[in-house]
Amino acid sequence: MLIALLFALLQNAPVAQPASDPFAPLAIYNGTWTVKAEHPWSGAAAGSPDHLASRCEHFTRYFACEQTINGKTQSLIVYTADTSPGKLQTRFIDPGGLAGARGDLTMLGNHWTYLDKPPPSLKGNWSRVENYILDNDHIRFEEYESSDEGKTWTKINFGIEERTSR
Repeated sequence: MLIALLFALLQNAPVAQPASDPFAPLAIYNGTWTVKAEHPWSGAAAGSPDHLASRCEHFTRYFACEQTINGKTQSLIVYTADTSPGKLQTRFIDPGGLAGARGDLTMLGNHWTYLDKPPPSLKGNWSRVENYILDNDHIRFEEYESSDEGKTWTKINFGIEERTSR
């Protein structure tokens, strides 16, 4: 009888659900994109396309994307999870191995905000990128800078990324 009762309790026990993968939304970045911006990253005339290749990989506790712009590798972006849902930390590493300060990514639905600021011991401009995920193949972005530690922001660029392949 005791075995039957134990079996019945186990049958009705709630099943533990796997923890949500904080990196899953980042998979949208993987692929090649045509980028049209007010100020193209290449320095060409307004509206001239740039070509972005983003090769992303999900590891156990990290997510990383190598970004190549117009055929030239620009950076590796490494993401780590925060304890708060929808929040990640970022670190940009250039091809020479120089890493920037830790940044923050906040994902609220289709609106993602990247905030980068210099380490406390250094002075410099803060930067903010607002990504609006329009669908799986289109991202609208706006780039901002602040010279007063985020009190006021100046928009310095904006544009659309359109996926050309996965």
